[in-house]
Amino acid sequence: MTSPGSSTPFPASVPITVLCGFLGAGKTTLLNHLLTQTEGQRIAVIVNEFGAVNIDASLVVKTDEQITELSNGCICCTLRGDLLQAVDELLSTRELDAILIESTGIGEPLPIAQTFCLTPEELDLAPEDGQGPLPSLLGRVHVDAMVTVVDSAQFFPLWNRQDAIPGDDLERGFGELLAEQLEFADIVVLNKLDLAAPDDVAALRDLVRITNPRARVLDAVRGVLPAGALLNTGLFDFDQASGLDAWMAELGKAHAPESETYGLDTHLFRAQKPFDPDRLTRALTAGLPKNVIRSKGWINLGDGVATLWNHTGRQLALEQAGEWLDPAQAHSELVFIGRALDGEALDGLLTEALQG
Repeated sequence: MTSPGSSTPFPASVPITVLCGFLGAGKTTLLNHLLTQTEGQRIAVIVNEFGAVNIDASLVVKTDEQITELSNGCICCTLRGDLLQAVDELLSTRELDAILIESTGIGEPLPIAQTFCLTPEELDLAPEDGQGPLPSLLGRVHVDAMVTVVDSAQFFPLWNRQDAIPGDDLERGFGELLAEQLEFADIVVLNKLDLAAPDDVAALRDLVRITNPRARVLDAVRGVLPAGALLNTGLFDFDQASGLDAWMAELGKAHAPESETYGLDTHLFRAQKPFDPDRLTRALTAGLPKNVIRSKGWINLGDGVATLWNHTGRQLALEQAGEWLDPAQAHSELVFIGRALDGEALDGLLTEALQG
């Protein structure tokens, strides 16, 4: 079997599982846990981050397959053509049992699913100047499930925000993005249940039941779920999905980059010097600036151990991840995501916490 217009062989249709969810919901943690359970399977991983540096890809555990990074854009709009080409490359060069895709935190599931269900012409996608035609993936892959991961502890503070999304002509709020991520999911993972108030969890279950009664709801703490609950489920139904009003509306929509639509910026902090633990504690006592929605990466505390930094909203967790493979290469690297970020202020705050 060969792709149209090509002599390159590719395997039978490969299932694709897509992980969506707002910033900090726990997609990378869930992905890592899934990969620990897939020994012997040929799993390709694609990680998408709208920032110029893809921190998420470096936080994914090692796999037998190379991790494909798609950065500085979102695969549900500006990088849809890149996604087609990335998957085409995987299919043309490897024998695969499945493909796992982690979308950026502001990605919408519906347009991602359409990328694998329609031709580039139907998607109104054109190749970059000087490039050949975009590949069609029809018959070569199929969507197995669209999975939305929810931070059960932070969901309603985001859902209830009164401010509108900057630059959006429809004056939508962040709640509308969360609704879109929920309503098109085949599986909804209620993550971080250990941090959420029982009343919030009950309300969240009711919201999912009302807005998406067909979704399978799974409970998780730190993204721990059996791979069988998320992979090879066969839950995505093209006929049902394509019959939704939103499916046709999406085809006629002109996408602006999500980083513009939602008014989000990114800022990268790097340091070769290790942090002084006491100085860092003092620097963070007052908390990060409120306009920082999410930050993640790893830091060097000078103890020979790489420490993961995972911050969402008001929660900041530091977790030891193991010894540095090469102590000479130990460094700190953090990406901050938020609105109207003051990079100089962030750099100043963190630089003051480094060892003298």
